[in-house]
Amino acid sequence: MRTARSGRPWTILVTVVVWLLPVFGVSAAEIGGKPEKVDVVVPYAQPSATFTPIWVAYEAGLFKKYGLNAKLEQLTPQVNAQALLSGDADFYTAGPDLLNARLKGARVKYFGGMMWQHVFQIWGAKEITDIKDLKGKTMAATTPRASTDTAIRETLKRNGLTPDRDVKILYLQSIPAVLTALVSGQAAAGALSAPATARAREAGLRMLADTGKLNIRGTVLTYGAREDYLKNNQNTVYAFLKAMAEAVVLAKRDPAVAKQAIAKYTKTADQKVIDESYEFFAPYWLLDFHVRADAIRTQLGYLDEKEFPQAQNADANEFFDNTFVDNLERSGFFRDIGFPR
Repeated sequence: MRTARSGRPWTILVTVVVWLLPVFGVSAAEIGGKPEKVDVVVPYAQPSATFTPIWVAYEAGLFKKYGLNAKLEQLTPQVNAQALLSGDADFYTAGPDLLNARLKGARVKYFGGMMWQHVFQIWGAKEITDIKDLKGKTMAATTPRASTDTAIRETLKRNGLTPDRDVKILYLQSIPAVLTALVSGQAAAGALSAPATARAREAGLRMLADTGKLNIRGTVLTYGAREDYLKNNQNTVYAFLKAMAEAVVLAKRDPAVAKQAIAKYTKTADQKVIDESYEFFAPYWLLDFHVRADAIRTQLGYLDEKEFPQAQNADANEFFDNTFVDNLERSGFFRDIGFPR
């Protein structure tokens, strides 16, 4: 198995992680028993370091610790939502597509999350020095209404440009495809996340905006499921949240573990790129899994009124259920694994 240039084999790191697991043990009353559904599909949207906590939960054996036999699958947010509705995926782990699905009648809800702002960088051809220079040009995103799309549209609006009128948006499904479009000249600019940002710099592209610093709110790294699943598989949901919570604590406490996961899932051997990818996202992984109503309301406001006329009057509280996170918090679980009090 390929490792980063630090030379620390993944097997050694897993040994260290397993040795550390007692540190993360829970002394408070346990919430959740044996999972009703043991074999679960856990998707992630892109080979982007955004999803490092999911990779860490798998590689460090945290899903297994809580009784889950997890299978990771890379699915775009829209495909993830479709797979959730059909039963081919157990959880939704991306951004706004679950919200869109509920507006169209699907009985789905968010039950947790850890990133509520769009963390991307807008990169463009080196001759473009300002976002305003993109007027009359084409930008690249992944899929319509995905986080990259929202980040681009809000950045354009904040710079006085109207998406679709002043700037055309081209959809290319994946972050690597967006980078390829920028390098080839197919698009003048696009939204990238690490490690693609480091490769954009190496290719001589210019960074035009950092959406993380713009604090563009929204549903970015969230956890969701069908309402019937939440009702019938409560212990499975608790097990998933416990694994993810320990994973984000571990990723923050031991960057080496997180970086090994980034190296594996992004197929990156360059330690500089791996380090940059970790530093790009780690500050935005929140140690608070509560769904944020303000982020839901903001995301609803991004939607096209013609496609989603009901969005403007929708009640944000109808889109999520914080019961599972509340119960884990009351039990002391989050406190005992290292979440701030």
